[in-house]
Amino acid sequence: MLRPLALAALLLLAGCAQNPGALPLWRSAEQAPPSLQYLGVGGYLLRWQGEALLFAPSFSNPASLGQPPLRVQADKAKIDRLMPPAADVSMLLVGHAHYDHLLDVPHILQAHSPEARVYGSRTMGHILAAVIPRSRIVDAEAAMARGAEPGQWFHSPGRRIRAMAIESEHAPHLFGIKLLTGSYDQDLSELPRTTFGWREGQTLAWLVDLLDEQGRPVYRIHYQDAASSPPLGLPPQLPDSKRVDVAVLCVGAWNQAAAYPRVLLQRLQPRLAVLGHWEDFFGNDPHQPQGLRLQNIRAMVGQTREHLPADGQLKLPVPFAFLPLPAP
Repeated sequence: MLRPLALAALLLLAGCAQNPGALPLWRSAEQAPPSLQYLGVGGYLLRWQGEALLFAPSFSNPASLGQPPLRVQADKAKIDRLMPPAADVSMLLVGHAHYDHLLDVPHILQAHSPEARVYGSRTMGHILAAVIPRSRIVDAEAAMARGAEPGQWFHSPGRRIRAMAIESEHAPHLFGIKLLTGSYDQDLSELPRTTFGWREGQTLAWLVDLLDEQGRPVYRIHYQDAASSPPLGLPPQLPDSKRVDVAVLCVGAWNQAAAYPRVLLQRLQPRLAVLGHWEDFFGNDPHQPQGLRLQNIRAMVGQTREHLPADGQLKLPVPFAFLPLPAP
């Protein structure tokens, strides 16, 4: 029964993308590190003290006549054209294994970030193992934070960046229906060819610290590529009591998750909230982004502003815009 319901929901998404003209879009040219560059959908490129980290980019945006596709394949030429230089990336973090987040990761690991290790769920690992050596795949699900209990920190080679996975969830897509559910329990022999083959697996949020020479956090970033209902996605209690400086939120399906983003923002109290995954990704041109279908993006902007602390700012970036981090 689930597959017909999922197909029905997928067809409901086959409307028109939104004109973003009324949205408070953020556009900014390149700036020196520390920098956070939005790459579109859930992708970000972060640079700090000579090291770099990627949150899983997505450029292929497959579609069937501008509508949600049933079969998907990475567009390597498009990835090569749009992907910024990323040979210095040592960590690539994945929130969940749906195609709009993981489809392009194999080619990026092979052609653009050949020294990076990829961190994510067991399902993510089973999918990527079809084409990526197991030595480059890290099971972060086994070490994720659960509730108030912290998880394991994973460090970059230079130990100036560290990341912790947090148990989270993916909100339903529409009318309480979640698409592309399920997981894998063994390595695949080839990458999935259909949208339903890119199973969600365990969804993770991420806590990323940018560290000084003594290993102390200068910046703390909370990242989500899928909206979640609390307490899932909330950070654990850490002994250093460091405040979250940047909260990266997900616009997609935000109103399908209970109390999102209110409870999360009340917990994080971020100095900067970044709203990503707001633009349509069914064959969309990232240089001329359109808003997600059937999403009230302006309401998400309003909810975020309402629940930010007094010193908090909001940014809704266009793809490839650079986001200045708050002063340390």
